[in-house]
Amino acid sequence: MSAVMFKSSAEVLPAVLHALESTHAVLVIMTQQDMPKQLYKEEVIERIVDFSRYQIMEVLAAYNPIYHSSYEPNENGEFDYDEGEDVDNGPVAKKRRNTRTANAKKSTVNKVSTAVYTVAQKLCSILDYIKDLLSTVRLADSCIFQLLKASVCTFLVDNIQLLQLKSINLLCGVFASYPEHRDFLLDEILHLFPKLQFSKRSLRAYHLPDEEHKQIQMITALLIQLAQFGTNLPDAIKTASNIDAILSSPVDATCPSKCRDVAQMVAVALWTNVIERCTNTKAHDLSESKTILENLVTDLLTTLNLPEYPASASILQVLCVVLLQNAGLKSKDISARCMAVDVLGAIAARLKRDSAVCRRETLWILQKLVEGEPKLCNEVNDSCCVCLSGKGINVDCRLCHRLFHTDCLGVSGQEKLARDWSCHVCLCKNQLSVLQSYCKPRSKDDIKSARDAAERSTEEPDLSSKFEILQQILLNYLEDTGQQDDASLLTRWFYLSLWHKDTLVSQESIIYLIARLKSKTILNGSEGTLSLSRNWAKKICLALGQKLSFSRGFDTILTHLVASLREGSSILRAKALRAVCAIVEADPEVLCDERVQTAVEERFCDSAISVREAALELVGRYIASHPEVGLKYFEKVSERIKDTGVSVRKRAIKIIRDLCTSNTTFPEATNAFIEIISRITDEESSVQVSCLSCNVLLFVHNVKTYKNKLLNIAFY
Repeated sequence: MSAVMFKSSAEVLPAVLHALESTHAVLVIMTQQDMPKQLYKEEVIERIVDFSRYQIMEVLAAYNPIYHSSYEPNENGEFDYDEGEDVDNGPVAKKRRNTRTANAKKSTVNKVSTAVYTVAQKLCSILDYIKDLLSTVRLADSCIFQLLKASVCTFLVDNIQLLQLKSINLLCGVFASYPEHRDFLLDEILHLFPKLQFSKRSLRAYHLPDEEHKQIQMITALLIQLAQFGTNLPDAIKTASNIDAILSSPVDATCPSKCRDVAQMVAVALWTNVIERCTNTKAHDLSESKTILENLVTDLLTTLNLPEYPASASILQVLCVVLLQNAGLKSKDISARCMAVDVLGAIAARLKRDSAVCRRETLWILQKLVEGEPKLCNEVNDSCCVCLSGKGINVDCRLCHRLFHTDCLGVSGQEKLARDWSCHVCLCKNQLSVLQSYCKPRSKDDIKSARDAAERSTEEPDLSSKFEILQQILLNYLEDTGQQDDASLLTRWFYLSLWHKDTLVSQESIIYLIARLKSKTILNGSEGTLSLSRNWAKKICLALGQKLSFSRGFDTILTHLVASLREGSSILRAKALRAVCAIVEADPEVLCDERVQTAVEERFCDSAISVREAALELVGRYIASHPEVGLKYFEKVSERIKDTGVSVRKRAIKIIRDLCTSNTTFPEATNAFIEIISRITDEESSVQVSCLSCNVLLFVHNVKTYKNKLLNIAFY
């Protein structure tokens, strides 16, 4: 490959391509069903793995500029290097190199030949088939180690995104099929972090399936998917096409808990490694370690409450637990505590923002199942439940008789809904009823009568059943939109494991969970189907996320952040104040929380002027838009007009001015005006100017209110 890259040898290239084609053909044959066991010779498989690993490393050498300086080409145009040597292309290593060498590398990487690109594309197909081979034959440990090392190294190089995606699939396959090698794989991945490049151009190359075209790091995508591949379901379950096959398959009732345990193992290994680097590294490497942590948290928050990434919440929850313990807020190191406050503040702000968004959500499905019958649908007769318009209604649910526009349901004009069409809610309600009847030892007549009773039923399901219906809507969406592979199946299984975290799973209930997992296959189109838009799916995922323990932990995080406002270090108090500010920005109603109000008012009297000013700024941002906040904080804010800090006095005056001018009926307006007048003789000229300008504004805005009081003050 090195000769191909720099010499374009007509002899080497055909040989390499022929070898790749032969490897590809052999793997295609091996991964077919029901092939004879004699075909899977260990020597052949080892040669395939060794050849594939060698070609992957050669492709990395072609794309990675660091190889070009570390291993200069010889007189034949080939590289002479030891394949077993580790390559360090992280930011720390870059600092140790001189500028001339670095510039030479940059010019070389852009000249990757077409031959190398062709080989890389063929390797992508080969990795796909090797991943399929994992479920067909048991590979030797030596082969697994070679595959792991070669696949992990792909994340060190830019511009090979497709090869990295195939490596992610292969690594997840190994993680699921070979539990004994999970620790080794995690160690290899965690050793990558100091070597990863963090340039803005190459940092986030993994595209999320989202309309906003968001991206995250490849390494983060790998960790999330590893967590979701925690429990590999039996092959009999994966291939089951009817309820009889599921009922006859032995399944361990502890399977859901094992799935969660593996996800927790991945998260603990990740954060233990990253936070140790942040707290134990030297000063010149500390910024890089913090950058690693910040990038991971940013990526996980980006994927939080997206339908395809349920493990993001679990990984972030473990991080919060770690940061609330000795490695974070309880650490003796002030820098570690500051880092913990920053990260916890960002996470808490996101949780609060999601909660506020969910509280304001008007999606008819959520109103029906979470908040009860949609009020707006009841108030407007003969109107579409989605857009609330009564014009052009052209479809109704045969069970609940709600009306809809086909466009509002996401159905194009060319598609026609069946005459006996059911809405998403009624469809999933009926699905769950049928699946429950299947999972109980009944006769066919009993099952049919249960199905008919479910369709005729007009009773509202209880609260737990409502959330099961909402969950099933999301599961159906994932099954409809996802690829028919292990990743899609295990993502849905991970959701079911999370939703039943606090439920004792019996042998009968585990069968029911698996039936829900494969509902589409079991029912086999017997129920009418209707696609769900991605926007609706994200809203449903957000609503379900509010019921998870991660979201419920917001109060715990807020309590610890408020406690940090009373720390002895002014730096830490300022950090905590900024963290609370981020939470308040997500939902200003947090300022009315008694814990927050008490802690913030205490900061008004902080020994550090910067902290006092920051506390006033926090309150001042929301005075105009939230009068109830101003009323609660007015007394303490007005006291700061006499503060020893000039900036604090000016800030207090501005807050009171904004409070009075934005609310003409503010009950403390008169007292506010008196407090401002009292500072006209302030020793600082800038404060005098602020008071005078404030007086003019308040007088013009509330002249009638203050008329009598002004006369009394002047007379006095």
